[in-house]
Amino acid sequence: MSSARIFSLFIIFIFFLALPAQAKDMILKEPPQSLSKYYPPESKEPKWIQQMHKMSTHFGGVFVNLKEKDFENVDKHADKLVEEYKKTSEMVPEWEEYFDIKAAEAFAAAAKTHDMAKAGKASGGLGKTCGKCHAEQEVAVWTRFHWPSFRKIKVTDPISEKEMGFDDYMSQVSSSFKGVTVNFGEGQYDRSAKALKTFKSQFMELKSTCSKCHTTDDVKRFYVGEDADTAFAGLAKELNAEKPNPGKFWKNIGLLGKTGCKHCHLTHRTYSFIRETWEQK
Repeated sequence: MSSARIFSLFIIFIFFLALPAQAKDMILKEPPQSLSKYYPPESKEPKWIQQMHKMSTHFGGVFVNLKEKDFENVDKHADKLVEEYKKTSEMVPEWEEYFDIKAAEAFAAAAKTHDMAKAGKASGGLGKTCGKCHAEQEVAVWTRFHWPSFRKIKVTDPISEKEMGFDDYMSQVSSSFKGVTVNFGEGQYDRSAKALKTFKSQFMELKSTCSKCHTTDDVKRFYVGEDADTAFAGLAKELNAEKPNPGKFWKNIGLLGKTGCKHCHLTHRTYSFIRETWEQK
């Protein structure tokens, strides 16, 4: 088999390792507490993910340099991979079973033969250890350490001027939204218009709430940007008309729901549900 063919197979192997685990392999439980010391706020740097990048770089470096016939750097990457792999295996005692030092050493030895086929074959044993850990822990780790806990977010309701938890605030927003749609469906346009003012005020307050995490200008208004402005203007126009147009009203409701509520929920809500389950223990 040509070296180019083997290298291509290696790239495919790495690609599939990065894909989400199959449903039958997926496990989702809260990561061990010992992992917390490798992430903020206990650690200034996300040391665990940095270790993952180090190992990935050295693993990939072996094959990149084998293809380029830079055997000096092949050997350097092979040795560094074993060094970082051993270091990582000692960081989280509860995950000791995910590591196979002999597999890492066997891969390094195969890489040092400078034979692409032997290195490719030996990578399989090492890849299984990485793949098993990713299948059982990666989603949980990303949920726990890379997504915020919405329970820690406080919002000041612009209507009551009271500070409340994020979940309670979203319930208020949902209630105001129903006031708009239910009253419109009943033909109570004046009540719907009144509820719209409350709903818009609460909904647009999320600009300041979202900006606590979404700090750049292009992201601050991702869920509450031009589409929301357009939808609210369209809703107000219909409710102030002598004879509101139901088609235009519901079109703007759909625009607001799809570009604002739905997009936010698709991005954040699953992780929020998982964290809430863990925090209720």
